Amino acid sequence: MRRSSVVIFVALAAAFLVVASPRAVSAPLALHDAFNARQAFTYTSTVAGYGERWPGSPGHQRTEALIRRVLQRDGATLTADRFTATTPRGPLPVDTLIGTFNASADPAQGIVILAGHYDTLFTKGFIGANDGGSSTGMLLAFADALAHAPKTRLQVRLVWTDLEEAINAFTGDDGLYGSRHLAQKLAADGTARRVRAFFLLDMIGDADLGVARETASTRWLQDFITKAAGDLGYGRFFFQYGVGIIDDHVPFLRAGIPAVDVVDARYGAMGPGLDGMGAWHHSTADTMDKVSARSLEIVGRTMLRTVELLDAKE
Repeated sequence: MRRSSVVIFVALAAAFLVVASPRAVSAPLALHDAFNARQAFTYTSTVAGYGERWPGSPGHQRTEALIRRVLQRDGATLTADRFTATTPRGPLPVDTLIGTFNASADPAQGIVILAGHYDTLFTKGFIGANDGGSSTGMLLAFADALAHAPKTRLQVRLVWTDLEEAINAFTGDDGLYGSRHLAQKLAADGTARRVRAFFLLDMIGDADLGVARETASTRWLQDFITKAAGDLGYGRFFFQYGVGIIDDHVPFLRAGIPAVDVVDARYGAMGPGLDGMGAWHHSTADTMDKVSARSLEIVGRTMLRTVELLDAKE
């Protein structure tokens, strides 16, 4: 009996040491490893399930409520850029949502912005699983990752832009309503000078993933993405073709902010008579069966690794 007692005591003491030892405590995950692609896919599916998400629609309201819940749960500082836009459909409410992480007391702290739109076309039956849904879901998963990873030196802002889609066509001031208003606001109040990078995510859930080298985007920031993708073994999915795109990054470039459109610009069949960004772009065929958790993993981990690389130079 005595020997058994000693053995039990020693075993319990060893177990205590294992639990108590600092070496046995799991280190916090790196930011890119804290990204959960399965959860990003679930968020995307949930948002797509809300249906049409044009401003004022029930789906838009439910998506906004989801974003707010996740940001509050993850400890972000939640703000919004609200205004009424003048559009070909008349006045429309716009509500761009912003979740801020890792803000310091330093008024000159650098900022990196990760953005994507959460609205859809004013088209009956268009749910935008990839176009709007995938970027919304990925940003929500970014919030989860930021809540559980070590803090960055850079302040990180997650931005869900509203009313990105044009009412008629991307001509004049039709389209990019939320991003244009926010970029002008950042330029006017001096915040634009602190923004090290603006990364727009768009249509990045495509199961046949191929991120374009958007030709107006800031090249040196694209080089950071190339380095990050190479670090993770994802290089073949990025920048194998070039194309110019009018997207939410444009107003930020005009405001003097370095910006990249991280976009898969070949969604479905390509060719004469088809949409220039693929047969499924802006069609009711943009559904969850075209979206891949693997694609979300590749883009999500790459972009958070890019943030880490920028942060290391801050």
